[in-house]
Amino acid sequence: MKKKNKKQLEILRDLLTIIPMIIVLAIISRTLPAGDYRLEIESDVGEKAIALTFSDGPGEYTEALLDGLKENRAKASFFVVGKKIEENPQIVKRAYDEGHLIGNLTYDHIRMPFHSLEDCEESIGKTFNLIENVTGERTNFVRAPYGDVSAYQLKKLGVVFVGWSLSTYDWREKDADYIYNRIMKKAKDGDIILLHDTKKETVEAVLRAVPELQEQGYEFVRVDELLARNGEKIKKGTPYRNCKYERNASSF
Repeated sequence: MKKKNKKQLEILRDLLTIIPMIIVLAIISRTLPAGDYRLEIESDVGEKAIALTFSDGPGEYTEALLDGLKENRAKASFFVVGKKIEENPQIVKRAYDEGHLIGNLTYDHIRMPFHSLEDCEESIGKTFNLIENVTGERTNFVRAPYGDVSAYQLKKLGVVFVGWSLSTYDWREKDADYIYNRIMKKAKDGDIILLHDTKKETVEAVLRAVPELQEQGYEFVRVDELLARNGEKIKKGTPYRNCKYERNASSF
């Protein structure tokens, strides 16, 4: 009974998060600029693909994660905090060199709606510069810490925002089995999965789940590859959440 109640609470929590977001995005999407940014992706993404996205790093478990991803020939996306780039530039460089996407999580993990546009521009811009200094390439992808960004900021910042369609709740649950089971039960084609490479339990769960899902025919790709899989033009100012095979990348 406790497990059933917990599951019902999780579903209710998801609905309370998603429904207001859908309403707000439906309203603001009419005013957002179409954008002129097209991803240039060489690799093809198949019919069953998932984007693992890791936030808040790099950290002490990131290299173990990179070891496992390399062993399984899986690609991922890392949304890094600017301050942590300064502390661990070699880890960011390694992730980039091994073919993973490096995205921007602001310089000091600010909750964007509580900051001015100028503050957000400074925090994001500083992190863009740090990423470019380490990798030699300027990224176009940003994740808003906590998934919080105002409609005005979406419109004005001129970047590609990456949200998620599946949360593992690994920021709350300190249980590798819980995280693993959530991935295995919930993950499906087109998902962008929210994870944190700062959590030991997350790394353990992911490296357990990846080969098993690969056996089911899933491939693990960078989030830019996923969003561009159907040849669609990727818009700035849109907080993308998933991209299913032969369907447009979606904010909903």
